Amino acid sequence: MPSQPSQNELWYAARMTRVVYRPPRLLETFGETSVFYSVLSEIFVSDESKIRLRNGVIRAARPKVITPHFLLNQALENFGPDARKYFADLLQRKDGTRILQYGLTLQKEEHSEEIIGGEILETADQIAREAQDNLTEVRGVIIGMDQFWEVSLLGFANDLIKRSAPYNAREMSRHGLFNLDQGIPRAIHQEIEADFAAANTRAKADDLGKKLRDYGLFDDYEDRFFELYKAVR
Repeated sequence: MPSQPSQNELWYAARMTRVVYRPPRLLETFGETSVFYSVLSEIFVSDESKIRLRNGVIRAARPKVITPHFLLNQALENFGPDARKYFADLLQRKDGTRILQYGLTLQKEEHSEEIIGGEILETADQIAREAQDNLTEVRGVIIGMDQFWEVSLLGFANDLIKRSAPYNAREMSRHGLFNLDQGIPRAIHQEIEADFAAANTRAKADDLGKKLRDYGLFDDYEDRFFELYKAVR
């Protein structure tokens, strides 16, 4: 069984990531954004230098106010342990706080992989030029270490989030989504209150309980939840 990478290895992989093309478009504030990516990594096949090209799409869900607990345990559900470990540390850093202010759910979709020849910088530049010709898409072109390509992808996504944050946050603030209500952001409080009102079956109550645990707020609503749970069938 391969050993787990150290935090230094993961941060080194992030540092070695090169974003060849950043999309000029930002993430949507009140809708889902499809973020297309091409990640290139240099590999060696029979002592010959080749390129592994990974293409795919990340769905950036409509920004919503969420808790850090939810972000780490639910938002990256399809990413591997190395990427999750890197992101857990990222959340503790000052430059990751913007994610926590409004939150984006990133879910990795199916992606394709192929091994091609050529020089990696020239190939990346060619793909970047093609991306520039299609400004209707949000697309990134990234060069990263093959073993830790997901770390490179998350680094790119984090950069896109931070560039989108000022505009998204202004739009969300205009709708009062950051205001606190009983110590909880208003958007989360309204969502939970609506779920309590709609939980008229045991199945819906189970879903509500899961959401409270996912948000790390179960202790705040424990008594009320179990009163509801006893009342429904």
